[in-house]
Amino acid sequence: MYTCLAIDDEFPALEIIIDYIALQPKLKLLKSYCSAPTALKEIENLKKPVDVIFLDIEMPTMNGLELARLIKHKTNKLVFTTAHANYAIHSYEMEADAFLLKPISQAKFDQVIRRLFQNPPNVQTEKANDYVLLKSDEQRNRFIKIKLDKIYAIEAQERLTKIYLEHEIIFSRSSFSEALALLTKNKGFSQIHRSFIIAESQIKTLERSYVILNNNHRISIGRKYLDFYHKMSMKR
Repeated sequence: MYTCLAIDDEFPALEIIIDYIALQPKLKLLKSYCSAPTALKEIENLKKPVDVIFLDIEMPTMNGLELARLIKHKTNKLVFTTAHANYAIHSYEMEADAFLLKPISQAKFDQVIRRLFQNPPNVQTEKANDYVLLKSDEQRNRFIKIKLDKIYAIEAQERLTKIYLEHEIIFSRSSFSEALALLTKNKGFSQIHRSFIIAESQIKTLERSYVILNNNHRISIGRKYLDFYHKMSMKR
């Protein structure tokens, strides 16, 4: 059985998670908490990590994001729960394994548990640093999950961010600076112009003033970013 903890300052929401855990034969609830400080004090004293922590984000005194930074080493998997979809991007930054949007249905909860603990043999688990979450252009309070190895380049536009993928172009309401902060956390992405971020692995041709990507997209290297040319020249 997989051991778990549940933390939520709202008891009705906590009860729902407790009930869903009880219906999962593979899960064993060790303890639940309505207080983040109490949870922190006890979890810090755990002798070994639990398998999964279900953690609410919006809590008084200490929110779930702050608590996660302090206890993430005490769990193998972290699942955020919240009523606010805009926290999804923060859950990505914390490298959470899943994100449950309230009100949480049993079907959605069960789906997350299957994904976390029933991976088929020889299939590698998708890690948080394999993808990026950006705001959807089509639906408010929704995010699009994009695999990093499919991204060729990202371009700043007036109101949207343009994302060049392997076989398509999509748009996001995330700002260029938000995309830059997320992508440059991962090795392999660089800003080469005030309006462009590129995937270094997609460079086909490198010149002092421009690059050509594998999709034949030519992008100028801005004067401020000539260090990029020197860095890549050393690697090639």
